[in-house]
Amino acid sequence: MLRKHTIQQHGRSSRPISLLVGFLLLAVAGALAACTDATDEPVEPAPPPAETDPDPIDAGPDPDPASDPIPGDADALEDSWAAFQAAWAEQAAEEEPDPAAFEGLTVDPAATVALLDALRAGGRLVTTEQELWPRFDIDGDRAEVVDCVIAAQHPAGQPDSLATVTISWDATALATDGGWRIDSAQPGELFCIAQDLNDQLLAAYSAWHDGQREWYQPPDPEHPLLTATMAEPGLSDMRAVLAEDRSAGISMRFPHQPQAVVTDLSMGSARITDCYFAPDGYGAFDVDSGERRADVVPVPEPGQLNRTVADLEETADGWFVVGWRWEERNSCEPGETRYATR
Repeated sequence: MLRKHTIQQHGRSSRPISLLVGFLLLAVAGALAACTDATDEPVEPAPPPAETDPDPIDAGPDPDPASDPIPGDADALEDSWAAFQAAWAEQAAEEEPDPAAFEGLTVDPAATVALLDALRAGGRLVTTEQELWPRFDIDGDRAEVVDCVIAAQHPAGQPDSLATVTISWDATALATDGGWRIDSAQPGELFCIAQDLNDQLLAAYSAWHDGQREWYQPPDPEHPLLTATMAEPGLSDMRAVLAEDRSAGISMRFPHQPQAVVTDLSMGSARITDCYFAPDGYGAFDVDSGERRADVVPVPEPGQLNRTVADLEETADGWFVVGWRWEERNSCEPGETRYATR
């Protein structure tokens, strides 16, 4: 399934990267000869021509950059990239990958199969589902592609070993008369996250974190921000906690600045880890008097690290928190993550 992407177009020269195609440079030089006419009789020099302004050259109307045709448009490139990924996943599961599967998709199908064989080193992986998050940088008839593909895979013959992985891709594409062709493609790190997806997840977590500050002042199990940021089963769990704290007259305060990162990712689900220094104002307080309730949450020690772990799931309306836990006095590292945002 193809997901959201960001398109950029500009006029700078594209990076000269290609694994599959080389370039040939040709230089041509010419010489001009001058002729003289020598005679015995002196020749009266001709008077110099009168200086006149040269006739202007009519170059026609100024070109309109906005109307200049682009050899390949972004939508077509998106389709070509998706078709290439589908063929790559299909052939990766075959004992003998077929170059014909990449005809019309890559500049050099045979070289594509050679790369596939070299990367899999005799092993075969069956991809049962994948999700693409490409970014395209188009410059005339060439383009650069960056993607972090989320894929569910298992070794051939071992369906019980299904696992979800994320695979970074760096590729180039060439616009031809037959459409976009992948010119070079190289998979890289197994831990990555697309920038667009990373932004969506952190925005959803931030909205939930800000919501906690609202629905706890005082505890309100029916606060509208609950349904705006949470989904089941976490929504019911949070409402139960708020109802219990309201009965006990307890108000939680979360004045810290989040240091959230994505630490686990799958198709339609993710985990956010937020490791932060607990400030003096963090903890539980009495709703009426405002006095600290150290019996509920101990007073933070100097330099104390706390951690919040939130599980998110994607719905038709976006990403929502479906589970969470608070951990005081943790040994976490602020900003820790095993994913490299691309």
